Amino acid sequence: MHSNESIPIQIKANRDGFILVPEAKASFDSIMTYMQQRLEESHDFFHNAEMVLDLREKPLRTDEILALNHLLEEKSQVKLSQVKLADSLDFLLDRPQPRPAPTVRQDAPGNKEPSPLVIRTTCRSGARVVSPSDCVVLGDVNPGAEIIAVGDIVVFGSLRGLAHAGATGNRSARIWAISIAPHQIRIADLVAVPPQGNQPIPKRYEIAEIQGDSIEVITV
Repeated sequence: MHSNESIPIQIKANRDGFILVPEAKASFDSIMTYMQQRLEESHDFFHNAEMVLDLREKPLRTDEILALNHLLEEKSQVKLSQVKLADSLDFLLDRPQPRPAPTVRQDAPGNKEPSPLVIRTTCRSGARVVSPSDCVVLGDVNPGAEIIAVGDIVVFGSLRGLAHAGATGNRSARIWAISIAPHQIRIADLVAVPPQGNQPIPKRYEIAEIQGDSIEVITV
């Protein structure tokens, strides 16, 4: 039995599912290795569960969150339902979403930077989401939906609608998704229309970014 200090990520149970709490000094590789082992050993126990990822003590990069989400889905069909960040950037995914479509989240006065806008559900045709910073969608973005963000756009699902990252001119902004097959993507002042037809399924996720003077989609 390992002591708590030697475990890179704690798995805590509550009434709604599980909470994942990475240790502050743990490496991401050790977190992934430990989670893969636990999911394989207890596949049936975690199968179709909902999990909250608490990153208030151990921040992770966007690509690391996506990789962990992919592992959870692949091994036990676990749904990542909430992400908790540091106090200044904390967001909760169980707040009721506006109807009929998500809209801009207003930040409290005095914040130096707007918090990420988080959409818990799939964005369906006709939805238009505008974020003053990053935008995170825990679901698909269907054809006919539109996501506009000043910062990055992160989709924990398939992106098939229109996405515009870096909307105020930030060419370093990126678009992340499990699958990128939209009608149109934009980053800053550049526009790209992906080729039509069946595309290979990425191993983990795809990233759209500006390389040179055009938008390229790479598979990771």
